[in-house]
Amino acid sequence: MQDIYPMIGDIFLWFTDYIQFSIDNIRMRSSGSVFLLFAPALLFDTTRYYITNTVVFITSLFESPPAKNELVPYTPKVSAIIPVYNEGENLRRTIDSLLESDYPDYELIVVDDCSPDPVTTGICRAYAARGVIQYLRKESWGGKPSSLNYGLQMAKGNIIIHFDGDMFVDRNTIREVVKPFRDAKIGAVSGNLKVLNDRESLVTRLQAAEYGVTISMGRRWMAASDTLQIASGAFSCFRKEALMDVKGTDPEYGEDLDITMKVRKMGFKIAFAPRAVGMTTVPSSWWVLFKQRVRWDRCYIKINLRKHRNLFDFHTFRAGDFFAGIQDLIFNLFLLLAYPVYILIVAIISPELLLFILIATYLFYAIMDFGQFVFVILLSERPRRDVVFLMYAPLFFIYGLFLRTARAVAYILEFFRSDYMQKGYFPDSIKKSMPKY
Repeated sequence: MQDIYPMIGDIFLWFTDYIQFSIDNIRMRSSGSVFLLFAPALLFDTTRYYITNTVVFITSLFESPPAKNELVPYTPKVSAIIPVYNEGENLRRTIDSLLESDYPDYELIVVDDCSPDPVTTGICRAYAARGVIQYLRKESWGGKPSSLNYGLQMAKGNIIIHFDGDMFVDRNTIREVVKPFRDAKIGAVSGNLKVLNDRESLVTRLQAAEYGVTISMGRRWMAASDTLQIASGAFSCFRKEALMDVKGTDPEYGEDLDITMKVRKMGFKIAFAPRAVGMTTVPSSWWVLFKQRVRWDRCYIKINLRKHRNLFDFHTFRAGDFFAGIQDLIFNLFLLLAYPVYILIVAIISPELLLFILIATYLFYAIMDFGQFVFVILLSERPRRDVVFLMYAPLFFIYGLFLRTARAVAYILEFFRSDYMQKGYFPDSIKKSMPKY
């Protein structure tokens, strides 16, 4: 034990000497050279979230009061479709929270995708016997898209909401997610997803913080700039007319991204409802989260860059569609490739400064993440719950590297078109009808 203290002291002295050496080295360089060394690392995420979220926060301080027409109740008939498969007791919580809704005119349609789980089936039949839900059980398993389409055929509402079977919603959630449809140009609305099991593990806590930055804040900007391309499958809302125009949900991995892109291409805009909160359950282990993100990120290549690549034709679609695609290319693909290249270049031209640049980059993002979490908390409808995000600012940069790794793996798998996701998501009969890219 006594040998450890001198070693720690030596490391501390080396570190302080290294920092002083790095500072002296930088002082000897031109301002242009210093900019080229540090700017790329500091700009990777700054323009996507930090600057735009700051704009969102500032503009929120000067929001105008609701217009007179917005004060008039807007309550079109709503059909909430819940596709379920082996949801178990989670389904009871979802249905109960929806039955507590303060919305005056809605129906609940639960589509059971032939669940072998007797608990799921028993819960559905019990609520159906009470007459509070419409229970539809399919004769054979067909996957989530087929369940959504089945529910759509039976829906009587002009507005269709998709809920996962493990959601928990506020009483005003349906009312809030319907409000943007006053505008006839709106075809879909993304709900505000938050993490229900955020206190289960470090992984769920970091995901809760991520959702706060990328969804609660980030989607406000994307909706305002007409670049929002996804209404999350766990909780999203559509104009029935738009769904019928695009012929429902295709049998796809990432059906939420696909259906939203199809609605955009029909000329509709995508809105975001920050006060329409849906609490969802997220993976509680690193490995399960990694596999989930690989699956999600594969869908970006498959859906955006293959199936909907004609979105980049600004002669055919709106300018917002074109710029949304360019934005995704820059942040999802270009910067993912640029970051390791940048690190390699620095290691070659200035290896003596590499560690210093990495430390400075980490500290910069830790401070910026702390500021972003402050914005999230101040705009949150659950500030006391979300204030814990501040504790995770020092870890958020490392968490981001983990997500980038999953994205890189996903893109490699999709590039070689492996069969990574070919089992367990659709029956063989459905796979044969899936689009080929």
